[in-house]
Amino acid sequence: MSDDEDIPDVKICQERVEKFAEITGTDEACAQFYLQDRKWDLERSVNAFFEAKLSGGVNLMEDHDSIGPQLVININQTVADQLSKIPPVAVPLPKPAARPMSHKDLRPSLQAPPELTFITWNIDGLNQHNLKKRTKAVCMIIFENSPDVVFLQEVIPDTFSYIESKLPEYKCIASGDGDYFTATLLRRFTVYYDSHKIIEYPSTSMGRNLLMTEAHMGSLKVTLFNTHLESTADFAAERMRQLQLCLKEVAAVANDRTVIYAGDLNLRDKELELCGGLPQNTIDLWVAGGSRPECRYTWDMTRNTNTEFAGRFKPRCRFDRAYVRQTSPPSVRPKYFGLLGLQKVFGTQSFPSDHWGIMVHFDVIVNAPSSSSSTSPSPHKKMKVEIEELD
Repeated sequence: MSDDEDIPDVKICQERVEKFAEITGTDEACAQFYLQDRKWDLERSVNAFFEAKLSGGVNLMEDHDSIGPQLVININQTVADQLSKIPPVAVPLPKPAARPMSHKDLRPSLQAPPELTFITWNIDGLNQHNLKKRTKAVCMIIFENSPDVVFLQEVIPDTFSYIESKLPEYKCIASGDGDYFTATLLRRFTVYYDSHKIIEYPSTSMGRNLLMTEAHMGSLKVTLFNTHLESTADFAAERMRQLQLCLKEVAAVANDRTVIYAGDLNLRDKELELCGGLPQNTIDLWVAGGSRPECRYTWDMTRNTNTEFAGRFKPRCRFDRAYVRQTSPPSVRPKYFGLLGLQKVFGTQSFPSDHWGIMVHFDVIVNAPSSSSSTSPSPHKKMKVEIEELD
């Protein structure tokens, strides 16, 4: 779908400009600035305006290596740290009022947010070709989609530091500090971090492990398993040992916690079958999303040209996978499964990675806040950041 297809007609755009200006007490120029950057979504634009007023600082996302306009993000690491410690706020779409809305109109919420957005992506950090530009593109895609939870694989120390600096609204957790590792990102304004641990694979020859993170979003308690299983057909036996360990960990999590297990699993379908299949109440999110054939293959050399293969045969595999183990009754409901990183990076002939990323949207259907979230609840709406084009 092209960008133009996302834009309403002129009449609707003008109505939204006027409504934005009325609600915020600003002018039409300000309204157009916010609405254009958010595909004319009025609710997102109003939320972004008021939330930006609560933040401060400037972080310039530019590397002096691209031609187009740069982005100024109206938040920095200090502000992100401070905001993550203060009581959260809900930012609903306000009703038209005689006076502009201000931060005094915001109300705290102990409720879980209505949605959870999740991304998992092998970002190919071991490939040095266009690495800086590709990593910047990954950051921009995360920034634009504002996922609550992100799993990354093939992260290296330099790219991890870059991601931390360019996405300060995320708490970044690494599974190591060696040549490459996995990283889990939690959006500070929607996900409250509780703890994490690294579970080693005893017989790995590739330095692989399982990063387990516990967190909550209001009353929704989540356990997150991010991993990169052993690669290539020659290491199938070790990969299945690692998979069995992972599935055992998933099954052992308390039944009142929603579990997301995902990453670059390098799996072949027969390997999952040989390991006994998925634990009880565990769902393959590609299947839950309708098993759409265009989203099946995440490592697809018929579409992705980052890795060249001689000859006519071009491999395509569903290496990257995402699963959810539900509570009973379920606390989340998957409603969308799609791929990321399908466009080449501006000014290059490279995609952001040789893998497509996976993005999943869930409806959150848990209501009552739990005791674990009563002292450190998460906000009802996502904190947005103000962006500005520079000449």
